[in-house]
Amino acid sequence: MSDRLDGNDLRERRMAQPGAAETYEATRIAFELGLEVRHLREGHGWSQSQLARAAGMTQSAVARFEAGGTVPTLPLLARLARALDRRLDVRLSPNMESA
Repeated sequence: MSDRLDGNDLRERRMAQPGAAETYEATRIAFELGLEVRHLREGHGWSQSQLARAAGMTQSAVARFEAGGTVPTLPLLARLARALDRRLDVRLSPNMESA
């Protein structure tokens, strides 16, 4: 019998570690925000450099953000929203599991 773990077993083990669920959720949110900003930027027909100039950032910071590589601060999100002619809405919604 093998001691190797399949992908599901490995994920379950990692998610059982203290703080893993919170880290996973923060990463998921960062990734989704990055995708949304990318779609909005592309909808404007802008390059990352153009968005960076409009938001007072560097192109590499925009690239990292769009890739989900950073967990953004509220001031950064507000700058991106303004640059993309959007309003930033932050809200707490009910969990789908408990609704």
